Amino acid sequence: MKKIIILATLIGFLAACSSSPEYRAAKNNGYGYQESILNQDKIRVHFKTRDDNKLKAIDYTFLRAAELTIREGYDWFVVSNRDVLVDGKNQPRSTIHTGIGTSRDCGLYGCRNQPSTQLGIGINLSDQGQDIESILEIKLGKGVRPETQDSYEAREIITNMEAKYQLNAETKK
Repeated sequence: MKKIIILATLIGFLAACSSSPEYRAAKNNGYGYQESILNQDKIRVHFKTRDDNKLKAIDYTFLRAAELTIREGYDWFVVSNRDVLVDGKNQPRSTIHTGIGTSRDCGLYGCRNQPSTQLGIGINLSDQGQDIESILEIKLGKGVRPETQDSYEAREIITNMEAKYQLNAETKK
């Protein structure tokens, strides 16, 4: 009977661990996202997971960066530095991101929207069950987004990532 109770407790514990959402705030420097405010418009964002999918870790870092951009009252962000660590070691930068949307061009007589297309490339170099940590340093901005490869419209990132990973308010708790 004692073995059954221990087994039931262990199964309950494992079920509780597996049911916690993957995209969540990290506790005690554990798995999930965390950020550091570097100054008024610069933030360092981390996402750490134990997985085999580097691209998902990178995507979740971008999602958190976009959420912080909106939370701080900005429209877009530029990635000034990025890194991916697997079990604490630097990994080659191999990602592709795509985005289609509009950019706003504001001048003396008002604003106009212009079509905007971005393409980047990502390769998933699978490392099963290793600690993967994606780190971004971003600079926040408002108004017209720079036409550079490393600039991203925050609302587009949120919409795309929530759809891609089927995230909503309940799954992001």
